[in-house]
Amino acid sequence: MRIARAVPAAVLVVATFIGVALVPAGAQQKAKANDVGITDKEIRIAVIADVDNPIVPGLFKAGADAVKAWGATINKAGGLAGRKVVVDFIDSKLNANETRNAVITACTQDFALVGTEALSLNNITDLEQCKDAQGKATGIPEFPGIASAAEKCSPIVFYVASDAKYCATKDQPEVTYTAQQGDYRYYLSQHKDLHGIWLTPADSKPTKDAAEPSYIAGVNLGIKKDGEGFYDVFARDPQSSLTPFMNLVKQDGSTFVYGGSSASKMVQARQEANIQGVTSVKVWACHVGCYDTAFLQTGGKDVEGTNSILTTLPFYSEYKVNPSLTSFAKQAGGVDKLNSYGMSAWVAALLFQDAAEKAVKGGTLTRQSLLAAMKGEHAFDAQKIMGPVDVAARVPPKCIVIAQVKNGKWARVHPTKPITFDCSSKNLTDITVNQGS
Repeated sequence: MRIARAVPAAVLVVATFIGVALVPAGAQQKAKANDVGITDKEIRIAVIADVDNPIVPGLFKAGADAVKAWGATINKAGGLAGRKVVVDFIDSKLNANETRNAVITACTQDFALVGTEALSLNNITDLEQCKDAQGKATGIPEFPGIASAAEKCSPIVFYVASDAKYCATKDQPEVTYTAQQGDYRYYLSQHKDLHGIWLTPADSKPTKDAAEPSYIAGVNLGIKKDGEGFYDVFARDPQSSLTPFMNLVKQDGSTFVYGGSSASKMVQARQEANIQGVTSVKVWACHVGCYDTAFLQTGGKDVEGTNSILTTLPFYSEYKVNPSLTSFAKQAGGVDKLNSYGMSAWVAALLFQDAAEKAVKGGTLTRQSLLAAMKGEHAFDAQKIMGPVDVAARVPPKCIVIAQVKNGKWARVHPTKPITFDCSSKNLTDITVNQGS
């Protein structure tokens, strides 16, 4: 899950999970329902994800599988609103036309979109103009695992990493982002003199624009730029394209390198650094996408010491202490099958579940009542997988965990105590940039 970068940090004790089981409130009462995708026996939801494609085969398969796993779990616990959950997987194939067709199809057969991970979903008109059973353009509620800039600002899309300040300014020359800087605060607490480079994801302008405010936050905190500081990286370029950057790191004795492109490019950066004889770097930092067993398998000893910022519990090491994570790992066929894309979709499914349960308490479950229920989502914690997030106000997560590769495995390094988060109010900061060009 790529998340934009005051509740005190709290210990999430296992005992608190008792009674917060996966059995939804709706399983004990059968709400009235009259809308698309709902019958007396079933609730149909759709997960749209880029899977079958020639560029990155199987890209978001883990996300689609996560929603299916959630459906199996919820049905085992008694269903939702007294009904069985049916999950329709629609492959968007990393293609704009396929993505649009997927949304149109889901509009006519499914109650909501859950765990969407479709990078080409940039036209949200079909989402917002989707008609309900009464023919009203209520829209089809969406709970994405990964959201485009267009999605995250739609009033019918509920994403745990939405950013109200960005949405309010996105059409202006100067855009304000709520940026995550908690990871930089931690790195600077461990190493006082950090200077280096950021490898920026440049495959698309929206992705690059969304990433750089956090890098600026790191610079503002005191991590000095070497050279230009931010360097464009393209996911499909060969490893040799990184040679000039690693030579710069060696020349300047850089102590900090941030890999903002794909996890595979971070592996290549570490490998290229070793080839070029780089020894000065104290902090190799990466986004949540690097927190993956595949990263360890492909990187081997080269990625030792790499750090990754998470906004969930580090599931590889702590899945046994949280019932929801335990169930997820079991349904997925083992904890090693989990990754950040799957976790993002699982969290999205839990958000949908929570909203549906709130709507059920009002006596009627429709698309409109689901949208209304989301107005009360001010402290969503994904069954204690995350720190509380004000999804209704579109405030990004501030609670973080830093994981690091130690002896070939991902291990928690900050905060050090298991099942806790760093929830400092200083983790989020406002960054205003000129993106008019």
